[in-house]
Amino acid sequence: RLTSEIIDFAEHSFKLSKVGSDGVSLRDNLKQVKRQTGITPQDLIGPKFPILMENVWSAFKCLSNRRMPSYSGVGPITYEQILAWQKLTGNRLKPREITVVERLDDLYRNIMNE
Repeated sequence: RLTSEIIDFAEHSFKLSKVGSDGVSLRDNLKQVKRQTGITPQDLIGPKFPILMENVWSAFKCLSNRRMPSYSGVGPITYEQILAWQKLTGNRLKPREITVVERLDDLYRNIMNE
């Protein structure tokens, strides 16, 4: 259940973060609408963050911010990067948590590479 909650939250977050052809993210465009109208657009409201998955989300965000560039769009987070991150930070992910990070990474790359 927690895995599906973090995936739903992440999908919404990633779609809002994607930068359009105008160079602006959907999130920024929707926030501008809110500033101008005083009404929060429904698309800005998403699934609640599952607080029990905070460590996995934090690990994903840290790893994602350090990913290597790729010629074919956004490249994957590698096992080597996960291992190095764990060694350098002292944070340890359980195998099932690594699986969730992989699912988040796949989702992120699919959305960003569309």
